[in-house]
Amino acid sequence: MAKKSDKDYLKEKGFLSQRQDDYFSMRLHTAGGNVSSDYLRAVADAADSYGEGYAHITSRQGIEIPFVHLDNTEDASNNMNSSGIGPGASGKKIRAVVACQGNRVCKRGLIDCQDICEKIDEEYFAEPVPYKFKIAVTGCPASCLKVQENDFGIMGFVEPVFVGENCIMCRLCENACEMSAIKIENETLHLDMNKCVACGRCVEACRKDAMQIKDQGYTIFVGGKVGKRPRMGDELLRTGNEETVFDILEKTLDFYRVNALDGERLGDVIDRCGMGHFREKVE
Repeated sequence: MAKKSDKDYLKEKGFLSQRQDDYFSMRLHTAGGNVSSDYLRAVADAADSYGEGYAHITSRQGIEIPFVHLDNTEDASNNMNSSGIGPGASGKKIRAVVACQGNRVCKRGLIDCQDICEKIDEEYFAEPVPYKFKIAVTGCPASCLKVQENDFGIMGFVEPVFVGENCIMCRLCENACEMSAIKIENETLHLDMNKCVACGRCVEACRKDAMQIKDQGYTIFVGGKVGKRPRMGDELLRTGNEETVFDILEKTLDFYRVNALDGERLGDVIDRCGMGHFREKVE
């Protein structure tokens, strides 16, 4: 690998400096936490050959191989590339997308998180941005992937509607609701949409079609981050159209690139420019 002494160049290739001189942690590209058995075998072989026989699973579903010596970075990089595994992203780039298994696997999943993740990864992974940009996709309002802590978060939702003539007051929906948004009193069902988080559990529980789907799709959150100055993401909108999700993502990235100052995350830009201005540009 050319420019072996250039740590910025090595960082572009996925090698992150360790506290030990001349040692690097090799970050590998993943998307949505899904990796094949061939991928895992290649990682295991590389960890044995170039590291210390182990890999580190990062907080963002990534994989890193620590203790790769400077002299081995070129061979390690070539080895990964030959296995079809590229470097992970760091620095001022769009980071790897994180996602839960969604409705492909999880019984509570409301959207196909892995499909959305794969599309975003193909289009945007490692694209340059003013500082860093993190994207998460989660299948339901349980938010296992903490979409509110990312610059751009996508969450599945199902909004219910009560059809009274079908109801037999069996209380299945009331028991299924973890938010106490459904109460049955005096043979009357009350659905409090201010408490409802649109998880769809009541619709799933109902056996008489009294709880039906009014709307379903994707909730978009923007501006979240953790770190030294954490900020919870703002709920931007709900949409039933996947194309709208990608349109909003593209416009959000455009807004970020045009308006960000040095070192600002998207949430910082929104706070400085105003949520109203941001909505005007992206909606």
